[in-house]
Amino acid sequence: MIDLDPLDYILCIKYCTLSRKVTELNSIEDFFTTLWGADFAMNAPAPVSTHPLKVSSLRLDIFSQILLSIFSGEYQAGTRLKVQHLANRYGVSSTPLREAIVELAGIGVVELFPNRGAVVAPFGIHQIREMYHVRRILEIESARCACDCLDLEEIKQLYAETKMLQKGVRDENWSVHCSEIDKRTHSAIAEASGNSRLKAELNRYDRLMHMVRVLLKDWEIYLDQILAEHLEVLEALIRRDKDSAGNAMPYHLEATCERVVEGIFIRGIPESS
Repeated sequence: MIDLDPLDYILCIKYCTLSRKVTELNSIEDFFTTLWGADFAMNAPAPVSTHPLKVSSLRLDIFSQILLSIFSGEYQAGTRLKVQHLANRYGVSSTPLREAIVELAGIGVVELFPNRGAVVAPFGIHQIREMYHVRRILEIESARCACDCLDLEEIKQLYAETKMLQKGVRDENWSVHCSEIDKRTHSAIAEASGNSRLKAELNRYDRLMHMVRVLLKDWEIYLDQILAEHLEVLEALIRRDKDSAGNAMPYHLEATCERVVEGIFIRGIPESS
């Protein structure tokens, strides 16, 4: 008998929601055999990796590692993500792997199939543009709503920090600071929107966007453009100009989408120093 923890029940529900159908199964063991395939064994200990991931933020670490492998082309479309193989690779148990894979399915880069388990979804220029299209729709409304926020102190602080970063010394930490302020800016705007559901939807894409930042952090010309576009958005928010904010945000995201396409699929991911 399998000792099923509460997470596994949650994963069952998430899977059924994602697949939009519930198969008649005799037991929870049958469910996981159907979902993950014959290679899945819930109680089997993962072989020890010589490079295990840190315990902290384990699910996020695994999520990021798999996503990077998909972005870089190591895991091509149609690749089956075998739980025990990945557990061996990352030196973890199957539970955080299942969590990470379900989360990857939630943003559309992995598909879950009965009897086949998790399979890498098609990923290329078309899919990147679709993702940014959805994000653009959400962020336009987020920016417009943020203009009504009573307290814009964080927005003003980000504006000042962005101006300083533009003029700052371009040392080895500059690109890291750019990536951090990029994330903080979009998070602050979502928070200022005052719409929890809108914020939750944007958060679903946050880790995907974080991986884009990681991959393109060494393209200095891209980072300069992003900082300048952020200032346009932040200025509009400070003026509480909904129309200008609603125009500056899609311009920024459309330009970023094309930078991602160029940086990842045309020029190729730059080598980190």
